[in-house]
Amino acid sequence: MITIEWDSLTLKQIPSYYIEQSESEGLDWKNMTLYESELEKTKPRDSEENVKQIQDKLLDKYHWASLGDEGVRISKVLENVNPRDEMKCLQKWVEYLDRRLTFPINAIVSNSESNWLIKRGDKVLIKSLPHIVDMYGIIASVRLRGEKYEFPLCDLEAIDKTKADSQLIGDYRTWFANK
Repeated sequence: MITIEWDSLTLKQIPSYYIEQSESEGLDWKNMTLYESELEKTKPRDSEENVKQIQDKLLDKYHWASLGDEGVRISKVLENVNPRDEMKCLQKWVEYLDRRLTFPINAIVSNSESNWLIKRGDKVLIKSLPHIVDMYGIIASVRLRGEKYEFPLCDLEAIDKTKADSQLIGDYRTWFANK
């Protein structure tokens, strides 16, 4: 058996649906394995550098395809943003969520550090998304028992699952967990 790495000319012709399906099934679309008897020796049509550039471009484009429908929505949010540039991704998320969320949002704390004032299971009211912190991502301004706090959005879930806010926050949480 011999593994053949597709050249950049072939990679450019692979249909989107094939790459998306391969990603969602955890399969490799960058190469193929065949028996030696099925091959005919030929000369390379391009350079290894060209192959690497096209692979990287396609990997960025289909980075979230393995996450199914959530991945499709995440890809739309982060279109034209390098998935490895975490701060640009976070900025894009803030812009996207600020335009689409309808504040205030009733939420429940799904995760919390043991020494924080806000605990898992607490019900809070999300008022806004004031800033980003490297370690925790988007920070939400919340109210709990009449007091104002700041808390990571990745650790909050919208209570009303019928509202668009729930899916928007859920998509962000999925992205944050898989970044």
